[in-house]
Amino acid sequence: MMSGRPIQLLARRQLDRRLDAIRKASQLLDQPRGGWIVALRRALGMTQAHLADRMAVSRQAISQLEKREADGSVTLKALEQAAVALGGRLVYAVVPDRPLTDTLEEQALKVAARMTGSVRHTMRLEDQEPSSDLDQRTRDLAQELLASPAGLWSMPNGG
Repeated sequence: MMSGRPIQLLARRQLDRRLDAIRKASQLLDQPRGGWIVALRRALGMTQAHLADRMAVSRQAISQLEKREADGSVTLKALEQAAVALGGRLVYAVVPDRPLTDTLEEQALKVAARMTGSVRHTMRLEDQEPSSDLDQRTRDLAQELLASPAGLWSMPNGG
């Protein structure tokens, strides 16, 4: 039976591949001026009244929906309902700017550096330069910390 770590690592790598594809196509997902609902409705030759009929709401409700989409206060549920009424579906994703693995490795190095910081501080007080062995130990510790990534986020001060 596989332990949780290899499965978690595999799942993260698979998610990173999907997110990388989304990042590469992200400009295609940028909201059109005025919002997706307005753009699609107009491209379909549909008035607000037509969309209101399809959604069983008032024309004023559609006007408010379009305004909320444009100003960023629309709910996902409302967008999904409009998407279905426009013959589509809502696509939603939170896409990190960088691969998850890079973010985790950077965080592990920060935590490891903080953990070995007292040794570095003592060496400086003794007028010694931290050795490359200490740098290697910090990198090794970071790799060990990656075994339990949840612990990387429980350090104080956003550590």
